[in-house]
Amino acid sequence: MPRSREILEEEIRLATPKSRAQWERGTATMPGGVIKGAYWMAPHPIYVERAEDCYVWDLDGHKYVDFTNHHTAMVLGHSPPTVIEAVNKAVAQGLGFGAPSTLEAEMAEEIVNRFPSIEKVRFTGSGTESSLHATRMVRAFTGRPKIAKFEGAYHGSHDALEISTAPDIARAGPADSPTAVASWPGMARGSEDNVVILPYGQRESVELILREQKDEVAAVFFDAKAGIYDLDPSFALFLRDLTRELGMVMVMDEVVSFRAGYSGYQGHVGVEPDLTLFAKIMSGGLPGGVLAGKAELMDMLDNSTGATLNQSGTFSGNHITLAAGLATLRALTPDVYRHFDVLRKRLISGLERVLGDAGVRANVRGIGSIVSFDFGERPVQDYRSLIETDREIFELIRMEVLLRGYVMAAGLGICLCVPMEIEHIDGLVGAIGEALAAE
Repeated sequence: MPRSREILEEEIRLATPKSRAQWERGTATMPGGVIKGAYWMAPHPIYVERAEDCYVWDLDGHKYVDFTNHHTAMVLGHSPPTVIEAVNKAVAQGLGFGAPSTLEAEMAEEIVNRFPSIEKVRFTGSGTESSLHATRMVRAFTGRPKIAKFEGAYHGSHDALEISTAPDIARAGPADSPTAVASWPGMARGSEDNVVILPYGQRESVELILREQKDEVAAVFFDAKAGIYDLDPSFALFLRDLTRELGMVMVMDEVVSFRAGYSGYQGHVGVEPDLTLFAKIMSGGLPGGVLAGKAELMDMLDNSTGATLNQSGTFSGNHITLAAGLATLRALTPDVYRHFDVLRKRLISGLERVLGDAGVRANVRGIGSIVSFDFGERPVQDYRSLIETDREIFELIRMEVLLRGYVMAAGLGICLCVPMEIEHIDGLVGAIGEALAAE
Protein backbone atom coordinates (compact mmCIF):
# COMPACT_ATOMS: atom_id res chain seq x y z
CA MET A 1 0.00 0.00 0.00
CA PRO A 2 1.13 3.63 -0.45
CA ARG A 3 3.11 5.33 2.26
CA SER A 4 1.40 7.51 4.85
CA ARG A 5 -0.05 10.91 4.02
CA GLU A 6 2.41 12.60 6.39
CA ILE A 7 5.45 11.12 4.63
CA LEU A 8 4.13 11.89 1.14
CA GLU A 9 3.14 15.46 1.92
CA GLU A 10 6.56 16.14 3.44
CA GLU A 11 8.33 14.71 0.36
CA ILE A 12 6.24 16.93 -1.91
CA ARG A 13 7.04 19.99 0.21
CA LEU A 14 10.75 19.24 0.02
CA ALA A 15 10.60 18.61 -3.75
CA THR A 16 8.57 21.71 -4.64
CA PRO A 17 9.71 24.66 -2.47
CA LYS A 18 9.06 27.26 -5.18
CA SER A 19 5.48 26.09 -5.60
CA ARG A 20 4.96 26.24 -1.86
CA ALA A 21 6.41 29.75 -1.70
CA GLN A 22 4.16 30.88 -4.55
CA TRP A 23 1.12 29.43 -2.82
CA GLU A 24 2.01 31.11 0.47
CA ARG A 25 2.38 34.40 -1.40
CA GLY A 26 -1.10 33.98 -2.86
CA THR A 27 -2.79 33.43 0.49
CA ALA A 28 -2.51 37.16 1.24
CA THR A 29 -4.66 38.21 -1.73
CA MET A 30 -6.70 35.16 -2.78
CA PRO A 31 -8.99 32.88 -0.73
CA GLY A 32 -7.05 29.66 -0.25
CA GLY A 33 -4.07 31.15 -2.06
CA VAL A 34 -5.28 30.20 -5.56
CA ILE A 35 -7.49 31.80 -8.19
CA LYS A 36 -10.09 28.99 -8.08
CA GLY A 37 -10.95 26.14 -5.76
CA ALA A 38 -10.22 23.39 -8.28
CA TYR A 39 -6.51 24.22 -8.13
CA TRP A 40 -6.15 23.25 -4.48
CA MET A 41 -4.40 19.98 -3.69
CA ALA A 42 -2.56 18.79 -0.61
CA PRO A 43 -0.07 19.74 0.70
CA HIS A 44 -0.12 22.76 -1.67
CA PRO A 45 -0.82 23.37 -5.37
CA ILE A 46 1.92 22.59 -7.88
CA TYR A 47 2.49 25.73 -9.95
CA VAL A 48 3.11 25.18 -13.65
CA GLU A 49 5.71 27.27 -15.46
CA ARG A 50 5.02 25.91 -18.95
CA ALA A 51 3.29 23.10 -20.80
CA GLU A 52 3.97 21.31 -24.07
CA ASP A 53 2.40 18.26 -25.73
CA CYS A 54 1.46 15.92 -22.85
CA TYR A 55 3.92 17.45 -20.37
CA VAL A 56 3.93 20.21 -17.77
CA TRP A 57 6.93 21.67 -15.93
CA ASP A 58 6.61 23.14 -12.45
CA LEU A 59 8.43 26.14 -10.96
CA ASP A 60 11.06 23.82 -9.48
CA GLY A 61 11.93 22.36 -12.88
CA HIS A 62 10.20 18.99 -12.48
CA LYS A 63 8.69 17.50 -15.66
CA TYR A 64 5.40 15.59 -15.42
CA VAL A 65 3.25 13.60 -17.82
CA ASP A 66 -0.11 15.30 -17.49
CA PHE A 67 -3.11 12.96 -17.21
CA THR A 68 -5.48 15.77 -16.20
CA ASN A 69 -5.40 17.69 -19.51
CA HIS A 70 -6.49 20.97 -17.89
CA HIS A 71 -9.63 19.49 -16.35
CA THR A 72 -10.22 17.35 -19.52
CA ALA A 73 -10.03 20.36 -21.89
CA MET A 74 -6.73 19.76 -23.72
CA VAL A 75 -7.55 16.65 -25.73
CA LEU A 76 -4.93 17.56 -28.35
CA GLY A 77 -2.31 18.23 -25.70
CA HIS A 78 -1.00 21.57 -24.48
CA SER A 79 0.60 22.83 -27.69
CA PRO A 80 -1.16 21.51 -30.82
CA PRO A 81 0.50 23.31 -33.74
CA THR A 82 -2.65 23.82 -35.82
CA VAL A 83 -4.55 25.30 -32.87
CA ILE A 84 -1.70 27.60 -31.88
CA GLU A 85 -1.36 28.75 -35.48
CA ALA A 86 -5.10 29.49 -35.68
CA VAL A 87 -5.07 31.36 -32.35
CA ASN A 88 -2.00 33.42 -33.33
CA LYS A 89 -3.70 34.39 -36.59
CA ALA A 90 -6.86 35.41 -34.71
CA VAL A 91 -4.90 37.44 -32.14
CA ALA A 92 -3.07 39.25 -34.92
CA GLN A 93 -6.44 40.34 -36.29
CA GLY A 94 -7.34 42.04 -32.99
CA LEU A 95 -8.38 40.99 -29.51
CA GLY A 96 -12.08 41.71 -29.88
CA PHE A 97 -14.40 42.86 -32.64
CA GLY A 98 -17.77 43.51 -31.03
CA ALA A 99 -19.17 42.17 -34.30
CA PRO A 100 -19.56 38.75 -35.95
CA SER A 101 -16.80 37.09 -37.95
CA THR A 102 -16.79 34.42 -40.63
CA LEU A 103 -15.53 31.91 -38.08
CA GLU A 104 -19.03 31.70 -36.56
CA ALA A 105 -20.55 30.00 -39.61
CA GLU A 106 -17.50 27.77 -40.13
CA MET A 107 -17.62 26.53 -36.55
CA ALA A 108 -21.39 26.10 -36.54
CA GLU A 109 -21.29 24.11 -39.78
CA GLU A 110 -18.54 21.89 -38.40
CA ILE A 111 -20.66 21.09 -35.33
CA VAL A 112 -23.88 20.49 -37.30
CA ASN A 113 -22.07 18.15 -39.70
CA ARG A 114 -20.55 16.19 -36.83
CA PHE A 115 -23.68 15.70 -34.68
CA PRO A 116 -26.87 14.30 -36.27
CA SER A 117 -28.97 15.70 -33.42
CA ILE A 118 -27.87 19.31 -33.99
CA GLU A 119 -29.49 21.70 -36.46
CA LYS A 120 -28.51 25.10 -35.06
CA VAL A 121 -25.82 26.48 -32.75
CA ARG A 122 -25.23 29.41 -30.41
CA PHE A 123 -21.93 30.25 -28.72
CA THR A 124 -21.68 31.21 -25.05
CA GLY A 125 -19.00 32.27 -22.60
CA SER A 126 -18.81 28.93 -20.74
CA GLY A 127 -20.47 25.60 -20.07
CA THR A 128 -22.25 27.23 -17.13
CA GLU A 129 -23.74 29.88 -19.43
CA SER A 130 -24.85 27.18 -21.88
CA SER A 131 -26.73 25.28 -19.18
CA LEU A 132 -28.22 28.47 -17.73
CA HIS A 133 -29.68 29.49 -21.09
CA ALA A 134 -30.86 25.93 -21.67
CA THR A 135 -32.91 25.95 -18.46
CA ARG A 136 -34.71 29.11 -19.59
CA MET A 137 -35.29 27.71 -23.05
CA VAL A 138 -36.87 24.46 -21.92
CA ARG A 139 -39.16 26.18 -19.41
CA ALA A 140 -40.31 28.71 -22.00
CA PHE A 141 -40.72 26.01 -24.65
CA THR A 142 -42.80 23.62 -22.53
CA GLY A 143 -44.47 26.01 -20.08
CA ARG A 144 -43.43 23.69 -17.25
CA PRO A 145 -41.52 24.98 -14.18
CA LYS A 146 -39.22 22.14 -13.11
CA ILE A 147 -35.94 20.68 -14.29
CA ALA A 148 -34.94 17.04 -13.72
CA LYS A 149 -31.28 16.06 -13.33
CA PHE A 150 -29.32 13.15 -11.92
CA GLU A 151 -27.83 12.94 -8.45
CA GLY A 152 -24.13 13.73 -8.54
CA ALA A 153 -24.24 15.48 -11.93
CA TYR A 154 -22.75 18.96 -12.29
CA HIS A 155 -24.07 21.21 -15.06
CA GLY A 156 -22.52 24.53 -14.10
CA SER A 157 -22.46 27.01 -11.27
CA HIS A 158 -25.92 28.57 -11.11
CA ASP A 159 -28.92 28.16 -8.82
CA ALA A 160 -31.16 26.49 -11.41
CA LEU A 161 -29.01 23.35 -11.66
CA GLU A 162 -26.34 23.28 -8.94
CA ILE A 163 -28.54 21.02 -6.86
CA SER A 164 -27.49 17.62 -5.42
CA THR A 165 -24.11 17.80 -7.13
CA ALA A 166 -22.39 16.16 -4.14
CA PRO A 167 -25.03 15.96 -1.41
CA ASP A 168 -24.60 14.78 2.14
CA ILE A 169 -26.22 11.35 2.07
CA ALA A 170 -27.84 12.05 5.43
CA ARG A 171 -29.90 14.75 3.70
CA ALA A 172 -30.21 13.15 0.26
CA GLY A 173 -33.12 10.79 0.89
CA PRO A 174 -33.53 7.24 -0.40
CA ALA A 175 -31.33 5.98 -3.25
CA ASP A 176 -34.26 5.25 -5.56
CA SER A 177 -35.98 8.61 -4.95
CA PRO A 178 -33.35 11.19 -4.00
CA THR A 179 -34.18 14.44 -2.26
CA ALA A 180 -33.11 17.71 -3.93
CA VAL A 181 -30.36 19.34 -1.85
CA ALA A 182 -28.97 22.81 -2.55
CA SER A 183 -25.22 22.49 -3.09
CA TRP A 184 -24.16 25.68 -1.31
CA PRO A 185 -25.34 28.22 1.26
CA GLY A 186 -26.44 31.48 -0.32
CA MET A 187 -28.34 29.93 -3.19
CA ALA A 188 -31.75 31.45 -3.89
CA ARG A 189 -34.28 30.24 -1.34
CA GLY A 190 -36.36 27.44 -2.78
CA SER A 191 -33.96 26.68 -5.65
CA GLU A 192 -34.22 22.99 -4.90
CA ASP A 193 -38.04 23.10 -5.11
CA ASN A 194 -37.85 23.43 -8.88
CA VAL A 195 -35.41 20.55 -9.39
CA VAL A 196 -36.32 16.87 -9.50
CA ILE A 197 -33.44 14.52 -8.68
CA LEU A 198 -33.15 11.19 -10.50
CA PRO A 199 -31.04 8.12 -9.65
CA TYR A 200 -28.50 7.09 -12.30
CA GLY A 201 -29.21 3.77 -13.98
CA GLN A 202 -32.43 2.90 -12.09
CA ARG A 203 -34.96 2.70 -14.90
CA GLU A 204 -38.03 1.80 -12.89
CA SER A 205 -37.43 4.60 -10.39
CA VAL A 206 -36.65 7.16 -13.09
CA GLU A 207 -39.78 6.27 -15.01
CA LEU A 208 -41.95 6.39 -11.89
CA ILE A 209 -40.59 9.79 -10.84
CA LEU A 210 -40.93 11.35 -14.29
CA ARG A 211 -44.42 9.98 -14.88
CA GLU A 212 -45.54 11.38 -11.53
CA GLN A 213 -44.07 14.77 -12.50
CA LYS A 214 -45.03 14.68 -16.19
CA ASP A 215 -46.97 17.95 -16.07
CA GLU A 216 -44.25 19.76 -14.10
CA VAL A 217 -40.91 18.72 -15.61
CA ALA A 218 -39.77 20.70 -18.65
CA ALA A 219 -36.56 18.80 -19.35
CA VAL A 220 -34.17 16.12 -18.18
CA PHE A 221 -30.50 17.12 -18.11
CA PHE A 222 -28.26 14.10 -18.62
CA ASP A 223 -24.48 13.79 -18.24
CA ALA A 224 -23.50 10.20 -18.98
CA LYS A 225 -20.33 10.52 -16.85
CA ALA A 226 -18.48 8.81 -19.68
CA GLY A 227 -15.48 6.89 -18.38
CA ILE A 228 -16.29 7.94 -14.82
CA TYR A 229 -19.41 5.89 -14.05
CA ASP A 230 -19.94 2.36 -15.31
CA LEU A 231 -23.33 3.17 -16.83
CA ASP A 232 -25.22 0.84 -19.18
CA PRO A 233 -25.13 2.56 -22.61
CA SER A 234 -28.76 1.58 -23.25
CA PHE A 235 -29.82 3.81 -20.34
CA ALA A 236 -29.48 6.88 -22.57
CA LEU A 237 -31.76 5.28 -25.16
CA PHE A 238 -34.31 4.50 -22.46
CA LEU A 239 -34.17 8.10 -21.28
CA ARG A 240 -34.61 9.41 -24.82
CA ASP A 241 -37.71 7.27 -25.40
CA LEU A 242 -39.25 8.23 -22.06
CA THR A 243 -38.67 11.97 -22.38
CA ARG A 244 -40.07 11.96 -25.90
CA GLU A 245 -43.20 10.13 -24.73
CA LEU A 246 -43.73 12.55 -21.82
CA GLY A 247 -43.14 15.68 -23.87
CA MET A 248 -39.95 16.58 -21.98
CA VAL A 249 -36.85 18.06 -23.57
CA MET A 250 -33.76 15.87 -23.33
CA VAL A 251 -30.64 17.96 -22.72
CA MET A 252 -27.34 16.11 -23.00
CA ASP A 253 -24.31 17.57 -21.27
CA GLU A 254 -21.30 16.74 -23.47
CA VAL A 255 -18.87 19.17 -21.82
CA VAL A 256 -16.70 16.23 -20.74
CA SER A 257 -18.35 13.25 -22.47
CA PHE A 258 -17.47 14.63 -25.93
CA ARG A 259 -14.31 12.62 -25.20
CA ALA A 260 -16.33 9.42 -25.69
CA GLY A 261 -16.07 9.48 -29.46
CA TYR A 262 -16.14 11.40 -32.73
CA SER A 263 -19.73 12.55 -32.09
CA GLY A 264 -19.48 12.49 -28.32
CA TYR A 265 -21.36 10.14 -26.05
CA GLN A 266 -24.55 10.59 -28.05
CA GLY A 267 -22.80 9.21 -31.12
CA HIS A 268 -21.24 6.43 -29.05
CA VAL A 269 -24.64 5.12 -27.95
CA GLY A 270 -26.74 6.28 -30.92
CA VAL A 271 -29.09 8.73 -29.19
CA GLU A 272 -30.30 12.13 -30.41
CA PRO A 273 -31.05 14.63 -27.63
CA ASP A 274 -33.04 17.82 -28.24
CA LEU A 275 -30.32 20.11 -26.89
CA THR A 276 -26.61 19.60 -26.24
CA LEU A 277 -24.22 21.53 -24.01
CA PHE A 278 -20.52 21.86 -24.84
CA ALA A 279 -17.43 23.68 -23.53
CA LYS A 280 -13.77 22.84 -22.85
CA ILE A 281 -12.78 20.78 -25.94
CA MET A 282 -15.36 22.49 -28.15
CA SER A 283 -13.65 25.79 -27.29
CA GLY A 284 -10.20 24.48 -28.09
CA GLY A 285 -9.22 24.56 -24.44
CA LEU A 286 -10.03 28.29 -24.17
CA PRO A 287 -12.91 29.88 -22.21
CA GLY A 288 -16.18 29.41 -24.07
CA GLY A 289 -19.23 27.22 -24.50
CA VAL A 290 -21.79 26.03 -27.00
CA LEU A 291 -25.55 25.54 -26.82
CA ALA A 292 -26.87 23.54 -29.76
CA GLY A 293 -29.83 21.46 -30.82
CA LYS A 294 -33.08 21.17 -32.72
CA ALA A 295 -34.18 24.23 -34.71
CA GLU A 296 -37.59 24.48 -33.03
CA LEU A 297 -35.83 25.09 -29.71
CA MET A 298 -32.86 27.10 -30.93
CA ASP A 299 -35.04 29.46 -32.96
CA MET A 300 -36.40 30.80 -29.66
CA LEU A 301 -33.14 32.78 -29.64
CA ASP A 302 -33.65 34.26 -33.13
CA ASN A 303 -33.73 38.00 -32.48
CA SER A 304 -33.87 38.76 -36.21
CA THR A 305 -37.55 37.82 -36.08
CA GLY A 306 -38.29 38.74 -32.47
CA ALA A 307 -36.71 36.31 -30.05
CA THR A 308 -38.64 34.61 -27.28
CA LEU A 309 -35.45 34.69 -25.20
CA ASN A 310 -32.20 36.63 -25.26
CA GLN A 311 -28.80 34.96 -25.30
CA SER A 312 -25.75 37.15 -25.61
CA GLY A 313 -22.55 38.12 -23.83
CA THR A 314 -19.51 40.26 -24.57
CA PHE A 315 -17.20 37.27 -24.91
CA SER A 316 -19.65 34.73 -26.37
CA GLY A 317 -18.32 33.44 -29.68
CA ASN A 318 -15.25 35.67 -29.66
CA HIS A 319 -13.12 35.01 -32.72
CA ILE A 320 -10.07 33.76 -30.78
CA THR A 321 -12.04 31.00 -29.04
CA LEU A 322 -13.81 30.14 -32.30
CA ALA A 323 -10.46 29.81 -34.06
CA ALA A 324 -9.20 27.45 -31.37
CA GLY A 325 -12.41 25.42 -31.35
CA LEU A 326 -12.57 25.06 -35.12
CA ALA A 327 -8.93 23.96 -35.37
CA THR A 328 -9.50 21.46 -32.55
CA LEU A 329 -12.61 19.94 -34.13
CA ARG A 330 -10.87 19.54 -37.48
CA ALA A 331 -7.95 17.81 -35.77
CA LEU A 332 -10.24 15.33 -33.95
CA THR A 333 -10.46 12.85 -36.79
CA PRO A 334 -11.62 9.22 -36.60
CA ASP A 335 -7.93 8.22 -36.59
CA VAL A 336 -7.45 10.17 -33.36
CA TYR A 337 -10.21 8.21 -31.65
CA ARG A 338 -8.69 4.96 -32.88
CA HIS A 339 -5.43 6.08 -31.27
CA PHE A 340 -7.32 6.67 -28.04
CA ASP A 341 -8.84 3.19 -28.29
CA VAL A 342 -5.33 1.68 -28.33
CA LEU A 343 -4.14 3.78 -25.39
CA ARG A 344 -7.30 3.22 -23.34
CA LYS A 345 -7.22 -0.56 -23.74
CA ARG A 346 -3.55 -0.61 -22.80
CA LEU A 347 -4.20 1.50 -19.71
CA ILE A 348 -7.18 -0.54 -18.54
CA SER A 349 -5.35 -3.85 -18.93
CA GLY A 350 -2.29 -2.43 -17.18
CA LEU A 351 -4.31 -1.09 -14.28
CA GLU A 352 -6.17 -4.36 -13.87
CA ARG A 353 -2.84 -6.18 -13.78
CA VAL A 354 -1.09 -4.04 -11.14
CA LEU A 355 -4.20 -3.72 -9.00
CA GLY A 356 -4.68 -7.48 -9.16
CA ASP A 357 -1.02 -8.09 -8.31
CA ALA A 358 -1.44 -5.84 -5.26
CA GLY A 359 -4.43 -7.89 -4.12
CA VAL A 360 -6.79 -4.91 -3.83
CA ARG A 361 -10.45 -4.72 -4.84
CA ALA A 362 -10.82 -2.04 -7.47
CA ASN A 363 -13.08 -0.99 -10.31
CA VAL A 364 -11.50 -0.04 -13.64
CA ARG A 365 -13.49 1.40 -16.54
CA GLY A 366 -13.14 3.73 -19.49
CA ILE A 367 -14.65 5.19 -22.66
CA GLY A 368 -12.93 7.12 -25.41
CA SER A 369 -10.08 9.09 -23.85
CA ILE A 370 -11.10 8.80 -20.19
CA VAL A 371 -10.22 5.94 -17.82
CA SER A 372 -11.11 5.71 -14.12
CA PHE A 373 -10.23 3.39 -11.27
CA ASP A 374 -11.51 3.36 -7.71
CA PHE A 375 -11.12 1.15 -4.67
CA GLY A 376 -14.30 -0.57 -3.53
CA GLU A 377 -16.42 -3.70 -3.47
CA ARG A 378 -19.03 -2.86 -6.09
CA PRO A 379 -19.12 -1.21 -9.53
CA VAL A 380 -19.20 2.58 -9.59
CA GLN A 381 -22.49 3.25 -11.36
CA ASP A 382 -23.70 6.40 -9.61
CA TYR A 383 -22.83 9.07 -7.06
CA ARG A 384 -23.58 6.91 -4.03
CA SER A 385 -21.41 4.02 -5.14
CA LEU A 386 -18.63 6.49 -5.96
CA ILE A 387 -18.55 8.03 -2.49
CA GLU A 388 -18.40 4.54 -0.97
CA THR A 389 -15.00 4.01 -2.60
CA ASP A 390 -11.79 4.54 -0.66
CA ARG A 391 -10.82 8.05 -1.75
CA GLU A 392 -7.96 8.22 0.74
CA ILE A 393 -6.03 5.41 -1.00
CA PHE A 394 -6.56 7.12 -4.34
CA GLU A 395 -5.24 10.40 -2.90
CA LEU A 396 -2.14 8.66 -1.55
CA ILE A 397 -1.53 7.08 -4.95
CA ARG A 398 -1.96 10.51 -6.57
CA MET A 399 0.83 11.87 -4.38
CA GLU A 400 3.04 8.82 -4.95
CA VAL A 401 2.82 9.10 -8.75
CA LEU A 402 3.28 12.88 -8.61
CA LEU A 403 6.67 12.27 -6.99
CA ARG A 404 7.40 9.90 -9.89
CA GLY A 405 6.52 12.44 -12.57
CA TYR A 406 2.84 11.84 -13.34
CA VAL A 407 -0.14 14.12 -12.67
CA MET A 408 -3.57 12.65 -11.89
CA ALA A 409 -6.63 14.08 -10.17
CA ALA A 410 -9.77 12.62 -8.62
CA GLY A 411 -13.18 13.24 -10.11
CA LEU A 412 -12.60 13.54 -13.86
CA GLY A 413 -10.72 10.34 -14.55
CA ILE A 414 -7.34 9.74 -16.15
CA CYS A 415 -7.42 11.83 -19.32
CA LEU A 416 -5.58 10.83 -22.47
CA CYS A 417 -4.41 13.33 -25.08
CA VAL A 418 -3.22 12.97 -28.65
CA PRO A 419 0.56 13.30 -28.05
CA MET A 420 0.55 10.35 -25.63
CA GLU A 421 2.01 7.04 -26.72
CA ILE A 422 2.24 3.55 -25.23
CA GLU A 423 5.36 4.56 -23.29
CA HIS A 424 3.40 7.19 -21.37
CA ILE A 425 0.68 4.69 -20.52
CA ASP A 426 3.14 2.05 -19.39
CA GLY A 427 5.00 4.65 -17.35
CA LEU A 428 1.87 5.63 -15.43
CA VAL A 429 0.91 1.99 -14.87
CA GLY A 430 4.40 1.28 -13.57
CA ALA A 431 4.24 4.29 -11.23
CA ILE A 432 0.89 3.15 -9.85
CA GLY A 433 2.30 -0.34 -9.37
CA GLU A 434 5.23 1.11 -7.44
CA ALA A 435 2.85 3.22 -5.37
CA LEU A 436 0.82 0.17 -4.43
CA ALA A 437 4.01 -1.65 -3.37
CA ALA A 438 5.55 1.28 -1.49
CA GLU A 439 6.45 0.91 2.17
